[in-house]
This record gives sequence, structure tokens and C-alpha cells, in this order.
Amino acid sequence: MSISPELRAALRALGRARDEKPDGGDLAAWRERVAEALETLAPLLIFPEDRRRAAAEAAEARAEAARIRTSRPPE
Repeated sequence: MSISPELRAALRALGRARDEKPDGGDLAAWRERVAEALETLAPLLIFPEDRRRAAAEAAEARAEAARIRTSRPPE
């Protein structure tokens, strides 16, 4: 089975985003990048359950980013 160039690129983008987890940097921005990669990937997946799971993981990543931002002390 051949993987489309779009799917291959989306999978690589997700891998890169996940690999870029900061050790002390902006965790909220990193979670947003992961969410964006998942949102790009989701419609390219073959199985509906995989699409739903990727979309749910993207939503959770965005929610986590929002929680991180709201828990920061004001500057």
C-alpha cells in the first residue's frame, strides 16, 4: 500500500512537532503546534476512528495550551 505525499508530509510534520517538546520553553506554543499538525493529519487518515482520534487529540492539545496560558502568573 502506497502512502500519499500529503499523508507522508502530515505524519512527518506531526513527528517533528512532537520531537520539539521544550524542556522549559513555551509549552503552550508547543501544544498548539502539535494540535495544528494533528488537524492537518486528521482528514487524510483512511479510517473514521483514526480521524476522530486525531481530531480529539488536537482538541485536547489546544485545551491544554489554554490551561497552560491561564495558569501563568500575569507579567
